[in-house]
Amino acid sequence: MGNIKLISGKGKKGRAMPRSSSGTRAMPRSDSRTRAVPRSSSRTRSRSKRRTGARTAFTIFVILLIGIAALVLSLGFYVKNLDTVFPNVWAEGTKFSGMTLDEAKEALISSGYESNAKGVFATVIFPDDSEFTISGEDVGLSLDAGEAAIAVYNYGREGSFFKDELSYIRSLLSKTELNDLSTVTLDEEFVRGVVREHTKKFNDALIDDKCEINDNSIVLVKGTGIESANEDSVFTLTIATLIKAMEEKTHLTVEYIPDKSNVEEVDLALIHSSISVDPISSEYDPETYSASKSSIGIGFDLAMAQAMLDRAGMGESVEIPLVTIEPEVTEEDIESLLFRDILATRKTNIAGTSNRLNNIVLSSQAINGTVINPGEVFSYNEIVGRRTSAKGYKEAGAYVSGNVVLEVGGGICQTSSTIYSCVLYTTLEVVERSCHMFTVSYLPLGYDATINWGTIDFKWKNNTGYPIRVEAVVNGRELTVNLMGTKTDDYRIEIETERISTTAYQVIRREDESVAPGKTKTESDGHTGYVVDTYKCIYDAGDNLISRTKVARSSYRTQDRVILIPPASAETPGEQQPTEQPTGTPSDQPTDPTTEQPTDPSTEQPTDPTTEQPTDPTTEAPSTGHTESPDDPPPSNPPAEEPTDVTRQEPDE
Repeated sequence: MGNIKLISGKGKKGRAMPRSSSGTRAMPRSDSRTRAVPRSSSRTRSRSKRRTGARTAFTIFVILLIGIAALVLSLGFYVKNLDTVFPNVWAEGTKFSGMTLDEAKEALISSGYESNAKGVFATVIFPDDSEFTISGEDVGLSLDAGEAAIAVYNYGREGSFFKDELSYIRSLLSKTELNDLSTVTLDEEFVRGVVREHTKKFNDALIDDKCEINDNSIVLVKGTGIESANEDSVFTLTIATLIKAMEEKTHLTVEYIPDKSNVEEVDLALIHSSISVDPISSEYDPETYSASKSSIGIGFDLAMAQAMLDRAGMGESVEIPLVTIEPEVTEEDIESLLFRDILATRKTNIAGTSNRLNNIVLSSQAINGTVINPGEVFSYNEIVGRRTSAKGYKEAGAYVSGNVVLEVGGGICQTSSTIYSCVLYTTLEVVERSCHMFTVSYLPLGYDATINWGTIDFKWKNNTGYPIRVEAVVNGRELTVNLMGTKTDDYRIEIETERISTTAYQVIRREDESVAPGKTKTESDGHTGYVVDTYKCIYDAGDNLISRTKVARSSYRTQDRVILIPPASAETPGEQQPTEQPTGTPSDQPTDPTTEQPTDPSTEQPTDPTTEQPTDPTTEAPSTGHTESPDDPPPSNPPAEEPTDVTRQEPDE
């Protein structure tokens, strides 16, 4: 055989394929133009197309899912951040869709949501045709627009991201009408009071019909039933009627019918509660400083009355005796205790000018009769007030930086000091006290209390169970202070002082051209300085010491005595200057027969007033005030209207 020509499917010439030596067809050589094609290539291409289509469909599906998810999330975030009411939300005939919370509240108010009380009335009629009526305005009947707006705004907002989104979608599709947006507010105590009054009146009338009430007894007949009104049932009925009347904006009337299933033959408990009157004990009235009225009670022995009724036959009369009940505390009991005892008393002599006396009289009058109730605090400055010329206070001596000047109100520290010396002999709690800058003559060391308007006050607290009245009276040149209260123990109080230190003053002679030859002039008095501790000693009825407590430390300053003399050139021969005693000796102190001389604090013992059980007093610091009113007499040649007093930390103007 010769060579065979192969023709392609398209009619083109192919190359002749030589046979092999064995007679078989030789395979064509591979070259760049011709390649063998497997028989399964068409099936492969089909499967590849199907795979490509599936992948495309899957991709589209994923893209759709992502798009839907993005849409859901976007809508969810929109709903979550929405600050308006959901769509299609209605209430009280108003559409609130798209309103903010404030806009919803204003819309409710504009629609009259809160004006529910006008024209609303509830009338309750009892079986005896008695009745009472309560209006919505009487009880402040109303609905809260703010609360209702919150309910409208919160509709569909359940707190969950997807739940809120679903609620929003549902609201887009359908209308929602909301009811009962807020709770009804009214004055239940007012309603309860009206109900109680009319229920009792109805029951009392029933009792009067069923039994005879005399001055000393009650007569009733066994077998007579009483259909009494129940206060709680009437109250519930009244509230329900008011709310319904508000909803309908009208006047509703209802009848109250007692529950017959609970009717007893004779309701002794009801009779007892209707006629019984509790006794009223007297109490101390802090407004009037007196005892309130007391009254006796009336009633009967309920157990005994029930036993009498049980023994009686049907239709038989039973007479139950009435008894009076005395109050535990009568008005007379209280009055007999109030201001019964003198807790402490003190008298001090008033030295100095008429102006100083005038000021002490005015301050005493301001305090006299003051009542300090239990737990209250006595404040000298608060009670006396600012010392002014308009109130009648006059100029008297005062210390400013240790120098004597005239100030309105000088001298009134004697009043505060005399009161403090009384407080020392009681167990009253000292709240604020300062000693004077210099010693005083009318009281021992440690017994004084200075004051100054706006800076220094004298205060004590009534820590007893009874009121205390402060009596401060000036008689002539004597000031008397009494603390009137109620003594509940038999303790006795004594005051002891310990002198910690003493600083003598110096006598200084200084030349001054204003002093005439042969004369001298005292510019400032000398004051010895002291530091003194004050102790309160409490003894029982057998004079046994119970306690000794330090109550205060008082520090008094020293002040040099300055004597002005004429200049040396002005002295004439033979003139003799006054002889001064050694500093710090008693002869250095001024002598003035018209005034009271200082007493020795270490030897003077105050009167022993009746006192009460002590408490731990406040330790009091010495005064550091910059202004004082003199309380001791000056040594000699006082200026016109100068006081005789050497220490009171007070001017007021």
